[in-house]
Amino acid sequence: MKLIISFLFTLSILASAPSEKEIKFASNVSPYLKDLILELYLNSKITQEEVVILGENLLAPIDNDFIELSIMDTVLKTKTTKEYKHIDISQGLFNELEKEVLKLNQEMYFSKRIAKKILKDLGELLTNQTLREYNAYIKSTDRNKKASKELSQFMNRISYLQFWIQTLRKPAATRKQTLLDTNLEVFNVVNRNLQVASRTGNQNTKGQYISINDIDLIKARRAVDKLFFDTTPQKDPDYQAPEELPDPVDSW
Repeated sequence: MKLIISFLFTLSILASAPSEKEIKFASNVSPYLKDLILELYLNSKITQEEVVILGENLLAPIDNDFIELSIMDTVLKTKTTKEYKHIDISQGLFNELEKEVLKLNQEMYFSKRIAKKILKDLGELLTNQTLREYNAYIKSTDRNKKASKELSQFMNRISYLQFWIQTLRKPAATRKQTLLDTNLEVFNVVNRNLQVASRTGNQNTKGQYISINDIDLIKARRAVDKLFFDTTPQKDPDYQAPEELPDPVDSW
């Protein structure tokens, strides 16, 4: 019995969830890319293999401008809805979203970064002179009223923020899942863009920007996790608990 307990205790030490220490980034890797990878990896949305594949698509010298442009372009366009919905752009909305951003879990690195940019953009809209015209427009009952060029541009900016504003206002669990699913789409698009750039670039210029630490140990831990899952005894459907338990005896 002691041997079994010792074995199970050892397995419990080896078994672990994904850790930030498992991935090593070069110091010059874009913080946007780093946060995107870490968030998805720590939340088990991408695997070590997918991280390695993306790393292999990074050419030297690393083009962070291209990477961040690809990320932000995807962030703004991935969920842009064709159906425009008016949003009450107000200080109250800003304060509400600011509080919701603070509630994001610690490992939601990328979502926090993007949410702060959304807040910054929202703050700029609050100080935009077109805001007064926008508020009058959305309250107007005249459906034939034509928007000015400035107002159209203002509303276009809101349309890019619309999805993120609505997502940040969702209940915590729904919000987290929506953000992870959306950011996984961002990861996949960025990875495809990097693959294209890698194919057309010089294969001899591939850099070592992202690597996995102790990959053999990590694989062993994952095997242990699977062992726990596969060997967990199933409850006997025919089992019936006794109505009375036996009285204890001194020999126990």
